[in-house]
Amino acid sequence: MAKEARFACRRRYLPAFGALVGALACASLFSQADYEVLAFVIGLDAAAHSTGVTALVLPPVGAISAATHPLPLKLTLTLKSIDLGVLRTIVFSTEDALQAAIGLVNEWAARILLCYVARLVTLGALGAGLGAYLAGRRSVRALALSALGGAVLLALIAAAVYASFDVAAFAEPEYHGILEAAPWMLELVQSGLARVEELGEQIQAVAGNLYAVFANLENVGLVSLGQVDLLVLHISDVHNNPVAYDFVRQVVGSFPVGLVIDTGDLTDWGTELEAEITRRISELDVPYVFTTGNHDSPDVVARLRETANVVLIEDGMKEVLGLRIAAVGDPAAGRYSPEPAGLDELAAIAQTVNERWAAAEERPHLFLVHNHRIAQQIQPGLFPVVLCGHSHTLGVAEQQGTVYINAGTTGAAGIRGFQSLEPLPYSLALLHYGRSEQGELELLAVDAVYVAGLGSGFSLQRTFTAAGRIRRTNVETRS
Repeated sequence: MAKEARFACRRRYLPAFGALVGALACASLFSQADYEVLAFVIGLDAAAHSTGVTALVLPPVGAISAATHPLPLKLTLTLKSIDLGVLRTIVFSTEDALQAAIGLVNEWAARILLCYVARLVTLGALGAGLGAYLAGRRSVRALALSALGGAVLLALIAAAVYASFDVAAFAEPEYHGILEAAPWMLELVQSGLARVEELGEQIQAVAGNLYAVFANLENVGLVSLGQVDLLVLHISDVHNNPVAYDFVRQVVGSFPVGLVIDTGDLTDWGTELEAEITRRISELDVPYVFTTGNHDSPDVVARLRETANVVLIEDGMKEVLGLRIAAVGDPAAGRYSPEPAGLDELAAIAQTVNERWAAAEERPHLFLVHNHRIAQQIQPGLFPVVLCGHSHTLGVAEQQGTVYINAGTTGAAGIRGFQSLEPLPYSLALLHYGRSEQGELELLAVDAVYVAGLGSGFSLQRTFTAAGRIRRTNVETRS
């Protein structure tokens, strides 16, 4: 008799248990939903978790999370995509239109939140009804009551989370992925970026004052700007630093630069938003030859292809202003990770370059590669000039007829330069080309320009090549 009573009790409570499990399972499994807000697509998700956590996910850079509520539930908000065209329209619209769009954010957020809660309540009702049905309930009334119970349960959970939600918990968040560097990035935003405009103005002034330095060098003779047939500006490792293009624009405007060559790492993480810096390239009224670095990505490459004055060389050779220029792009630029290639892969790339061009009937005047480790393994004498970057160290060396030039970092290592306590260098190189008796362009001299950080000075070193008599002249001017 006792056994039958226990069995009857189980039969009575089993449907309720099935409805409870069904409501929670259905809401957890199918809770993910996407919503559009202005130029953004936001994904919302709720799932059972060991603790009450809210996570803000920003692909591909990582996530920020905080313990915002006591219920064992994880709420995830994911930035799925950004429509840059719509965003530009909003940002660059009239001030009244911009303020109106900002004012709509709270209204749309409340509307999305209500829609999402309604979705969870509906899922709870469906899941509870299904759970009760699988547990043996067949009557319409019992199933309706189970569905109502599931809806009420999810509504109570949503209300409890809303009532206990603590936004202040994000004052002490946890960072995951690339955003683990966020604490110093946030400090940088508060203090360092205020220096950008001032630094840009100083860098432009420094570039303008290079005239005095060149005047001193002209007194040495041998090579002067008037005798040069083509002046090439070599830059590298901008790392999304707008000050770099203040510097470049001033140099291009002050000297007869006919061509800019960039050996990669235009951005830091290769995101589409960072690729907006290509607009600064389009403002330069000269051809801009680019080969990729490990911090670039398919999105960056796509934007460069769309930029009118950019000549993108990832593999092969192109002729620009009479210079035959060949390059090999960095293998990391084909993916969304700045992790550089391993030493074995770099050595294999260098070997392929050596074998390919040793057998070529026509070789380039210039060979471009981002990683200096590949450049160092290119056979001396194979090319007249090899340009590279990556190491953030400015340098000029000549070996068996080949001049190896590393432009260092024209963007002072990007955001890391602003964050550093010590002034970091903004560096570039100017290549002076003249024509030989046979009419071929040949490198006569290289000016390595090193500009210190905010409030400091700069130095310039001219290196004459074999064609312009091998000799070095140093001139340093303090601001």
